[in-house]
Amino acid sequence: MTTRRRFLTIMAGCMASAIPSAAVRAEPVVWRGRALGAEAEIRLFGAEPDRARQALLAARDTIRRMENLFSLYRAGTALNLLNASGILKMPPEFARLISIVDRVHEISGGLFDPTVQPLMVALARAEQELSPPERQSLAERIGWTKVRKGRTEISFSRPGMAMTLNGIAQGYATDRVSDVLNAHGFDPHLVHVGEYRAGSTSARIGIGGASGAVLDTLELHHSAVATSSPRGTRFQNGSGHIVQPGSVGSEPRWRSVTVHADTAAEADGLSTALALTATTDLAEKAVFEGRATAVWFEDRDGRLIRV
Repeated sequence: MTTRRRFLTIMAGCMASAIPSAAVRAEPVVWRGRALGAEAEIRLFGAEPDRARQALLAARDTIRRMENLFSLYRAGTALNLLNASGILKMPPEFARLISIVDRVHEISGGLFDPTVQPLMVALARAEQELSPPERQSLAERIGWTKVRKGRTEISFSRPGMAMTLNGIAQGYATDRVSDVLNAHGFDPHLVHVGEYRAGSTSARIGIGGASGAVLDTLELHHSAVATSSPRGTRFQNGSGHIVQPGSVGSEPRWRSVTVHADTAAEADGLSTALALTATTDLAEKAVFEGRATAVWFEDRDGRLIRV
C-alpha cells in the first residue's frame, strides 16, 4: 500500500490576532510527532513556556486516548474490540464520534459509511479486481443502517461486520486537541492531527494538488480544513482507499477534495464522502445548508473547481 501524502500545508506562518502584538512576533511553541498514522503538529502562540508544557502534555494525552479508541492498528482499542465481538459499551468520546458519524452519513446521503471495513480488508488482500459475486457478498455485511446504536452501546446486526473510522477519526482527534488547548487557556493555536484546525489564530493553508503544486490557499480562523484523495493510497490491485461497494473498480472523477468547515471532524468526513461523488451537487448542497464553508475539487486533469 502506498503512503498517504500531505495535501495541506502551512503557507506563511500564522498571526494570532487575539493576543498582544509582542506575543504575535514571538516564536510559537511547537510540538511535532505522529498520531493515528499521520504526521501531527501543535503550535501555541503567546505561550509562557511552563504553561505551554502543561497544555502540550494534556494535548498529547488526548492524542493517546484517541488512538486507544479509534486505531485499527493497535491491539485492544475500542474499535478493534467492537470489530472482534460485534458489540461495545461505548466510552463517552466514542459515543460522541458516532453521533457525528450519524450526522455526516445523513448529510452525505449515505456516502460516508464506516462499515466498509470488510471491503477494505478484501481489497487489501486481493491481487486483482474483486468479482461481482465477491462484491455482492461483502455488500451484505456493509451498511450504516445495520449498526444498532444506543446511548452507551453499539453493536452490529449481522455477523462479519466491521467498522473503520479512518475517514473521520483524525478530524475528530484534531477537534479534541483543539478543545483541550482552549481549556488550558490557549485559544490562539493551530492543530494538525492529519487535518488542520485553528483557534483565534489566522493561518494561511495551501491546498496541494496530486502533482504537488499548490492550487489555492485559504485562511483558517476558528475553523478547520481537511483533504481526501481517492487514489492517494492504493491497494496492490490498484484500488483506491476510499470506496463504496457499488463503485469498486471504477475510476473516481476527483484526484482530491478539500473541505473547509467549522470542525475538523465534519470537514474530514465530508471530504471522504465527496471524494466518491461524480458531480459537485452534494457539495453545493452542503455549502448552501451551512455544513461546509467551501469545497475544492481537483479533477483528473489537475483543474480546480471551487464550490
